[in-house]
Amino acid sequence: MDRLTTQELNQLVLEEPASRIKQSTPLGHLLSVIFQSFKVQAPRAEDLRIPLSQIRHSNERINHQFHQHEPTDFVELWDSKVKSWNWGLPDPPKREHKKSKKGERREGRLPGGESEAPGRGSSNSTIENVVAGLWNALTVALSRHGLKANRANRVWSGAHSTTAIKGEDIPRKPDIVMSDEPNSGWAGIKVVAEVTKSKYRPGKRAAKSLDTKAYIILKHQPWRRFALMLSLCNHYRELRVHVYDHSGSAVSPPFHIDRQKDEFLQILSSIVFGNDECIGFDTTMNIRQLKLPVLSRRSRPPRRLRALTRRVITQSTSGTLAKSGDAASGEESGESDEDSTKSGESDEASSRESGYESASSYKPSPPQTSGGDSPSSVFSSLELDERPDIRTGPPALPSELPPSAISTPLVPFIAQTSVPPNSSPIGKIQVNDNWYDILEVIFSSHGLVGRGTVCYLARKDDQEYIIKDHWVLGNADDEDTLNEVVMLKKMQGVRGVPELVEYSKVKLSTGEVDNTKIYRYRELPSLVNTWRTHFRLVMKPRGRPLHKFRTKLEFIRAIHDIVARSDLPVQQEAHARGILHRDCSLNNAIIEDADDDSLGMLIDWEFAVLVTPENNYAIGGTGTVPFMSRRLLQQLKNIIVPSTAKKGASSSSPLAIGSVKQDYSDDLESLFYVFSWVCIGYSGPLGMEHHLNASKAWLPHAWSNRSIAGCFDTKVSFYTTDDGKAAITMQFDDYFKDLIPLALEWMDLLRLNFPVQVGSVDSQALHRPIEFDALLKILDKHIAGLKGAPELSPERLLRKRLTDKNVKDVHALGTIIEKMSNQIPVKKRGLNDGWTVESVKRRKLSNSE
Repeated sequence: MDRLTTQELNQLVLEEPASRIKQSTPLGHLLSVIFQSFKVQAPRAEDLRIPLSQIRHSNERINHQFHQHEPTDFVELWDSKVKSWNWGLPDPPKREHKKSKKGERREGRLPGGESEAPGRGSSNSTIENVVAGLWNALTVALSRHGLKANRANRVWSGAHSTTAIKGEDIPRKPDIVMSDEPNSGWAGIKVVAEVTKSKYRPGKRAAKSLDTKAYIILKHQPWRRFALMLSLCNHYRELRVHVYDHSGSAVSPPFHIDRQKDEFLQILSSIVFGNDECIGFDTTMNIRQLKLPVLSRRSRPPRRLRALTRRVITQSTSGTLAKSGDAASGEESGESDEDSTKSGESDEASSRESGYESASSYKPSPPQTSGGDSPSSVFSSLELDERPDIRTGPPALPSELPPSAISTPLVPFIAQTSVPPNSSPIGKIQVNDNWYDILEVIFSSHGLVGRGTVCYLARKDDQEYIIKDHWVLGNADDEDTLNEVVMLKKMQGVRGVPELVEYSKVKLSTGEVDNTKIYRYRELPSLVNTWRTHFRLVMKPRGRPLHKFRTKLEFIRAIHDIVARSDLPVQQEAHARGILHRDCSLNNAIIEDADDDSLGMLIDWEFAVLVTPENNYAIGGTGTVPFMSRRLLQQLKNIIVPSTAKKGASSSSPLAIGSVKQDYSDDLESLFYVFSWVCIGYSGPLGMEHHLNASKAWLPHAWSNRSIAGCFDTKVSFYTTDDGKAAITMQFDDYFKDLIPLALEWMDLLRLNFPVQVGSVDSQALHRPIEFDALLKILDKHIAGLKGAPELSPERLLRKRLTDKNVKDVHALGTIIEKMSNQIPVKKRGLNDGWTVESVKRRKLSNSE
């Protein structure tokens, strides 16, 4: 994970030098911007006092200094004589060791920097608890001078330095966290701090750890403008503030907490007592902390029964392609108890944690790419040796996709087509001068760098709307930031395209448009074309995700609607109006309920372009990797970032923004991958998920490969070898088996959608782009077939599946018990044994006995 975040931040971390600290800006550029709403001047360090009993961590010097004071006496937190805080921080080592007249080293310091006689609280405390205790003591002392928290009391804690925070698949142990309440999980953490004795280096552990924890915070709190992090390095004396936004990261100058004590107090005061805007939250919206319960582990039978079950129930593991219905859990696939435990381990935790997920976890990431059972499989795992460069705007990686599966019981998530009218809002959001009630977080993307899209279901005056909150590439005054607005206006009146209600650029409390450029003190060449502007769109009507269809007929008709409608087509109409969507993906295909009918819709027109005769367009909206056409993958695979690249921004020339050839045939190929993804990753209507065993070579896993070249090779092999048809036939869920003929016919149309050269034959001669009419003809034929086939409603289908599963479980349990009874030997008991239900033959006694 640290490696991935490092690659994502390649040349996007700008460190502000200490020379930027001036009399006019004593905190430097970055902190002056993010703390500009906090107007209070922190008191001097010499004026801070707390009761002696609240100095939880002391040393020999402090004990000697206050040995005549009572615990209730107020004492100074700052020692003006030694120029240090009256707290038990490890003392930095001396550069020179002066010797006494007898030639012995002076006492008072150990070579490691610790005091010889640690005081109370030091023996059983970690350095994380010591630092957190100092910051809490300073908070108490500052509050006695009239500083008050904006909302709730913010408390520092080092408890998680040894225990991973629950609620995340990648367990992490932040050294220090600041939150309003204890054990709030990642959804409630406001600030994270990492402490280390070493000097600060961008590529070292402390910085890499902050990168990963910033990613997790933005995943669980996607509505934040940025994540605020702290690092305390160089013998726990140099403090830096790290800001992670959707353009990368900015780092403040270092502040020595002893030599620059007043600046340090101003920073701490701004974080603890400033409003939420100071730590990265948005003042134009408020949303309460949301938690979703994570299903606990299923109750497990005794070890002996589990072992026997694995011997009785055998799994077939041959073949290079995964089959629909493969085992979902570790036990079913033959994993041992130890293996299933280790599968969730990371470098910082020994097991996966359970707990609560935040609202952003409505859309967990799909499984990572995993290889097949055979090394020769064309869908095997590919090396993570390259990554598209974000400055050229390549598509978001699979972290933004809905889940293809999660390991949950059979009971599916039943999607509601509408929120009850009396449902209470979970927050409010402002667009222009209008305030909307937030009813639900529909979608949130993951990642440090990118659009950071969050979609809310909102209500105003009894009307429901969709509000899209995202970060558009461009400066605040660039016309390109309004591209989606322009395209939506051009497509107004086309049924199947959302209606634009209003839009606005989000502003800070100062009235300035929120743009990531304002946090950087300068623009280095490597940062060109990375700035993003905060933007909001209000649209209607509301729709369901495509994978939450109610019947297969509705599913195929929705795809038909996206391609074209008899009255007002979507893709065809867009093409006729000279507009190309360029991002057909699972997240952008929805179903609208209207007039006792449903309609397939295509949303997210941010990267749509006006069609040009040459079909050449700037890279930036080429699609989402798993759904990208082969032609686009071939053009993008050379735009990579070496895995050895450095994080720091540099003066190197920015990468040129290239162009790609793209037309409607690429969108129609993308739609096929959306169709196949649903048929493999789901097992029924309303989003019933089909767990895809990570040990098998599933198509969605192969298409989600983070390597652009790997995805390209996989998709080319999919069409040019027999493995493609075999994968479709075997991997489609049983519920979608009658759609396999449609998939195979669609594949045949796409086979020559990409120029393929065979022997001496020219590739252009074998290039036959897919046409609208050909695809519509196939869809119409299969829609007619589905109309005549009866299909259970989602509720009756669920009831039937639960009944069948219960019958199957009872039968399987009976088989196991029967086999156990046959395998366990029965011991004949004698007179001296315990009670038995079996008769025991006794030896007849003779008369002499």
